[in-house]
Amino acid sequence: MSSPGIGYALLGLWALGMIGLSYLIFRRQDVDDTREFITAGGRAQVGLTTASFAVTWMWAGDILGVPEYVGLTGVAGIWMYAAPAVLSSLVVIPFALRMRRLFPQGLTYSEYFIERFGKRAHLAVIAVILYTMVLGGVIQLYVGGTVIGGLTGIDPNVVMAVLMGTIGIYILLGGLWGSMTTDLVQFVSAIVLTVVFVPLLLFEAGGPSGVYEGLLENLGSDAAPFLTASNLDWIEDLFLPYALGLGVWGVVSLSTWQRIFAVRRDKTSRFLTAGGIGVFTTIAMYGVIGLVGLAAVPEVGPADLSIEALGLLPGWATVLFLVIALMVLGSSVDSYLTAIASLTSRDIYFRHVATDAADAQQLRVARLASVAFAAVIFGATVVALDTLGFTQLLLIGGIGATALVGPFALSLFWSKTSSLGFVTGVVGSQLVTGYLLAASYDVVVTAPTLKLWEIMAVGHLVATALTATLSAASPDDFEFDSIAREPTAGAGPADAAVRPDGGATGADGGDRE
Repeated sequence: MSSPGIGYALLGLWALGMIGLSYLIFRRQDVDDTREFITAGGRAQVGLTTASFAVTWMWAGDILGVPEYVGLTGVAGIWMYAAPAVLSSLVVIPFALRMRRLFPQGLTYSEYFIERFGKRAHLAVIAVILYTMVLGGVIQLYVGGTVIGGLTGIDPNVVMAVLMGTIGIYILLGGLWGSMTTDLVQFVSAIVLTVVFVPLLLFEAGGPSGVYEGLLENLGSDAAPFLTASNLDWIEDLFLPYALGLGVWGVVSLSTWQRIFAVRRDKTSRFLTAGGIGVFTTIAMYGVIGLVGLAAVPEVGPADLSIEALGLLPGWATVLFLVIALMVLGSSVDSYLTAIASLTSRDIYFRHVATDAADAQQLRVARLASVAFAAVIFGATVVALDTLGFTQLLLIGGIGATALVGPFALSLFWSKTSSLGFVTGVVGSQLVTGYLLAASYDVVVTAPTLKLWEIMAVGHLVATALTATLSAASPDDFEFDSIAREPTAGAGPADAAVRPDGGATGADGGDRE
């Protein structure tokens, strides 16, 4: 446990460092047009993009979520948490490869839907993406308030205000360039956290043998199932909802798609696969925190295992851990805020409000949105902190994916998929899952009470079945090759041409370096 004074000092230093770094990137990369702000000009190096993707998927939530899973079901909690997270990065690969070929000029993948189906479908997708990204930001900021506040004694709301304010400022400056560059620093920090501090915590608790003996003593008759990977007691409550929701969440995550459009097209599979492997390794290491907690602080509930176990670190290590935790926390929240700023500028403002808006206007809206939605995410997190447990919030976070994955897949690979089928599938699924979710929390009482994984399964089935059935009954005859296009005369930077490998080209057709 550290002191509030040290905590405030670390928050201040972190804020200055991240804002300063983003300002340097703002000047160096000339973040003065919408393409640079939203997709880093399509010219980000694969190493930078991979690190950014990996640390974004090394959710800050893992610090709380993995130990809690372990506290509930033991060693099996590690794979129950890790498998869906890795699955999410792999499932998106065929979507990404297909999209990059069909829609190479995209700045946000959501713009594909207005080209494919028109404005009604686009608005439906915007609604799903917007609340999904806000909820993702809430989950991560929730962890910031809980972990940093718990280890320093600072009011969690104060911690969240500093985190969100800092992130809002550096995204305002650098957009995706600011997010990815700070992510690189944060990626290195995340690696240090897993390879240095988790082993240090293990040895502070008595080493592997001491922890094992503590587990045997504290778990008693539960030791056998808790110490094997085959304990399936919580599979319906932990694994299945995570797999059906967050396990396919990468397909609908605008923060993931920004990075897909930022890297060279021929590097897409590589960076998504490498990112998924990185996620698995960090989750496995975070699982050790849960095992240490079970061995050293048996009286603590699963939800508090992470904070109590980390409190075993010596004072100097706690301070360094807080610095690194701040880095990891920032990497996830800034990704969602950048995505929301992009969505507001391109998909809402440019596509539906001011279709003739100049590039400078789009950029201004994106920057204003980064500040406005920082406030929205902060307010929503304050409410969530008082009303929901972390695992509960984490699992609900995947509900938006259930409406979009099936219809999205059909739209990419089946030319007969119709606008009517797509809109009905997405909207109908969200209405059904929303109603069933409300019933499970006793908000309404006229619907059957289903488990969360069953609600998510129903959402996937309704979305896919409605889209396929209505499309078969009244099909489109869409020409996929009609989406990709060269820039029109006088196009601004946001509509610049795109090389086959995904990089931007200049007005003269030469590479923009």
